Amino acid sequence: MAHLHLRPLEVELMVFGQLLDLVDCWLIDTGGAEPVRYWFIDDIIPAGI
Repeated sequence: MAHLHLRPLEVELMVFGQLLDLVDCWLIDTGGAEPVRYWFIDDIIPAGI
């Protein structure tokens, strides 16, 4: 888990789902995976606000 800059103790104490999320984010950032969906600010905040 060195690529996530985590110590072994931090990995052991981490919730497994959070660890999978971090690995998935790392893969997307390094180009190893594609995101399921691209989000844009217009998708999150409706027009007129």
